[in-house]
Amino acid sequence: MPVQEMAVSPVKSLHWEQFPPMSQRRVYCTLVYHEGLLYVLGGCSETGMPLDSAEVLDVESQTWSQLPPLPTARAGASAVALGGQVMVLGGMNQQQTPLASVEMYHPDEGKWETKASLGQPSMGVTTVERAAVLEIGGPARGFGSFWLNF
Repeated sequence: MPVQEMAVSPVKSLHWEQFPPMSQRRVYCTLVYHEGLLYVLGGCSETGMPLDSAEVLDVESQTWSQLPPLPTARAGASAVALGGQVMVLGGMNQQQTPLASVEMYHPDEGKWETKASLGQPSMGVTTVERAAVLEIGGPARGFGSFWLNF
């Protein structure tokens, strides 16, 4: 049965905003927003190869900055902001094989740190930080909780 009325969200500021272009085109990249910064991690190049590049957009000033390269080139990874740091997990490598590697970016130091690997290689999963517990899940994994020390 057709509906005669449409509801409007009470949030009136919903709109699309165009950001300046990144320095490198990419697809299947991973995004994390934390403290006014939008991190864009890895992804695939125009030739389909996983990237180790990372960029960050200062949303207020609308300026991009290059980050040091990821220790592991990856596409289809997952990422989450934890304790002022950015963690990237899993994804796929150049052979299109899922990865178990985990890396943490320390914005205050401007460097990446390799952390203990996941228990199994994973790509296309979702991560959510909740009270110092990292929830990781996806269609091929189910969901699981992992305590982190960082």
